[in-house]
Order: sequence, then structure tokens, then C-alpha cells
Amino acid sequence: MTEKKAAEETKTTAGENTVEENKQRNQKVAQQQAANLEEKKAEGVKVVVSKFAGLTKRSEDYLFRLNKILEERHYDPAKREAIIEELTLELREKQSKGFTARRLYGTPSEKADSIIAGPKKEAQPVTFWKMALDNGLMMFMLFCAMYAIMGMVSPKSVKVNGGVLTLLVTSVLAGVGMAFFYQMAADRKAKKQRLPFWKMLLWSLILVVVWLLVFTGVAAIPGILNAGLNPIVYAVLAVLVFGLRYYLKKKIGLRSQPF
Repeated sequence: MTEKKAAEETKTTAGENTVEENKQRNQKVAQQQAANLEEKKAEGVKVVVSKFAGLTKRSEDYLFRLNKILEERHYDPAKREAIIEELTLELREKQSKGFTARRLYGTPSEKADSIIAGPKKEAQPVTFWKMALDNGLMMFMLFCAMYAIMGMVSPKSVKVNGGVLTLLVTSVLAGVGMAFFYQMAADRKAKKQRLPFWKMLLWSLILVVVWLLVFTGVAAIPGILNAGLNPIVYAVLAVLVFGLRYYLKKKIGLRSQPF
């Protein structure tokens, strides 16, 4: 009985020793892994800092924080390294002239936002026909709204001012005329064609006179094509053209003016 008890005690002691040894071994492994991790981090910091050699402390700190923000936002590593290298070269040149990174790029967070967003798209120049179309739709919409209001207040006034044909022709002419005027103004502003101011006024007067003559002539044309519509129809047309103009502005970038 005594021998059996002694054997059990020996077995228990051996098991405890094994558990203790495993525990100590695990602790050593964990310490070693932590040390390796710290060493890798230190090496990474040294690598990043070495890229910023020749910069002031402020510039170095700026690029270090910018690099860290881009890394945290999972920005493409290859692109990130190229951008940091480019900014480093630029800062080496500019800092000798008194420029700071913050003054050039804003805060690191702001610079990171602009890098991730990418370069802004340059506004495409507005073509003549886009200006003419936008101004024509705008005039058509305004005339429809005006005819709707006039028709509700005084039904006879719409018949006097003409109908559908008058509305279409004068809107097209107004759109082309306004586009022509805006193009002259844009050329004058860009100094492509330095048109004297008095000539611009003369052209504006000619456009107004031509528009009035066409409006008067077309309004006098009788027939079903130039019949006046119900005020409600004019109001619906105004809303529809407003929606079409809004859609085309988003779709193909319509603008009333080139500047």
C-alpha cells in the first residue's frame, strides 16, 4: 500500500514538473516573438526614416505621418512609395527656400485625402452647340411658363403672341444668339479675339432686333402649327423641359456660358 502511494506521488510530482517546464518554455517563446516583432518594427522605422534623409525634422515627421495614414487606409503600397519619394524630392528642394510641408500640402490627413481622391478632372471647354442647346431649352422653358401664366390671367393674350411654331422658332433663335454672344465674350476675355466693346454692343443690338423681327413674323403665321395651347399644357411643357435640361446638364455637361 505504501509503495503504491509513493508511486502515485512520484507520478504527480513529475506531471507538475512537466507543466511548469512547458509554461516556462511558452513564456520564453512569447518573449522571443515579442522581441523579434519590436526589432522588425524598429527596422521598418529605420527604413522609412532613411528615405527622408536630408529633410528637416518637421518635413520628416510630416512624411512619416502621411505614409502612416496612407498605410492605415490600405492605399496601394507601390503607389504610396512612389508618392512619398516624389514628395521627399520636392521637399528637399523647397525647404531650402523656406517652404514647409504643411504650407505646400496642408495637413497630412488633407494631403492623404487628395492623394486617394486622385487629381481633379479639368473642366472640358463648352462647345458652341452645347451653349446654344442649353440657352434654347432655357428660353423655351421660360416662354412656356410665361404663356401658362398669361393664359390663366388673360386667355386672349396667348393667341395674340403666337403659338407652338412661334415658341419653337424664337427659342432656337434665342439659344443660338445667346451662344454667339457668350462666345464673343469668352474670346474677348481670353484675348483670342480682342473685339472692341462697341462692336459687342452693336452685335447685341443686332441680335435683339433680329429676334424681334423673327418673333413678329412667325407669330403672324396662321394655321394649326402655330395655334395656341391650353395654359396647363404650357405649364406641363415647362416642367418637362426643365427636367430634360437638368438631365442633359448631368449627362453631357450642358452650360449656358463657356466661363
